[in-house]
Amino acid sequence: MDDDDNRAFWAMFRWSPNGGYLPLIVRAWVWPRPRQWWYQFRLRWGGRLAPAKDLALMLESGGWRTNMAAIWLIASAKRADLRPVIEEHMLAGRPRGFGWTYSYCTVLACLGTEADARILAGYLDHVLALPVEPEGHNTQCQGQALATLIYLAEQLGTAYAQRFLGEGGPWERWPGSADEDLSAYAKHIRAEVVFAAGGNPGTRQEMQEERRATESF
Repeated sequence: MDDDDNRAFWAMFRWSPNGGYLPLIVRAWVWPRPRQWWYQFRLRWGGRLAPAKDLALMLESGGWRTNMAAIWLIASAKRADLRPVIEEHMLAGRPRGFGWTYSYCTVLACLGTEADARILAGYLDHVLALPVEPEGHNTQCQGQALATLIYLAEQLGTAYAQRFLGEGGPWERWPGSADEDLSAYAKHIRAEVVFAAGGNPGTRQEMQEERRATESF
């Protein structure tokens, strides 16, 4: 690791509960509710206390672990002061994250303003003109970004998502759209907003119900 990577790594351990990124992968989503609530509280508290320079460094350096921790600290604490950094990355075609493990889409949904919708719209203007990436290299998050924009449009009562949708629109023209499930992405983003705000995302209950359904066969 270089010096910036080391500083980003130690910033992650300083501000993230439970030592960093690991609970965010799966465990924190399925913990019993009291333990989950305490973790969410500490995540929001760490995000509020962390200096902007530390969070920006975690986004810029240190790899996916520090990126993940920073994204959830920013989202949970609604750190709008980090929006310019996220906008710079998004509009440069670097959305960070993979799938719904962590993504700048999560932050923009949690911040929840028209400014965040405009960032997503600008991002989609760029990435919906790109070819589909090879299987296993989905780094651009077109589906997640559009689902997040749809979510924000519903919350704000805006029309930012409409020009991407509809017959013959940019989403339909993008070659990968047929393989993307916007409704599934929308379900994920709603759960992530709830989780970041300290609510119960329902993941544990869903897993228990799925297990009971499997055992009943």
